[in-house]
Amino acid sequence: MAKRKRIYKLPPKILVGGMEFKIIFKDTEDYGEMHFDEKVIYIRKGLTEEQQLDTLIHEVHHAALSISGVSHILDDDNTEEALVRLVEHMVMPIVKKEYKKFIQTQ
Repeated sequence: MAKRKRIYKLPPKILVGGMEFKIIFKDTEDYGEMHFDEKVIYIRKGLTEEQQLDTLIHEVHHAALSISGVSHILDDDNTEEALVRLVEHMVMPIVKKEYKKFIQTQ
C-alpha cells in the first residue's frame, strides 16, 4: 500500500511572544500582511503549502519586531523589511534543513 502524502495546513491562530494572532486567507497582491492592532496575519489564497509556511514565518517576524518594540525604533519600513528578509533568506533555510534532518532521526 502506498504511503499517503501528509498535507500541511497552517493553524487558525499562532502565538507570538505570548500574543495570539489569527491567520486568515484572503485575496491580496502581497504574499502576506501582518496587522498588529487587529492581531491578524493575512496569507494570500492559492499559495503552495511551502509558500504559506514561508509567508507565515515572514509575517511572524514582523509581529515579533512589533511586540519587542524594535519596529518602533527603526527609521523606516524598508529597514524592518530588510531585517525580516535577512532572517527569511539567510537563517530560515538553515533552520528548515536542520529541522527536517532532526525529524528524520526521531
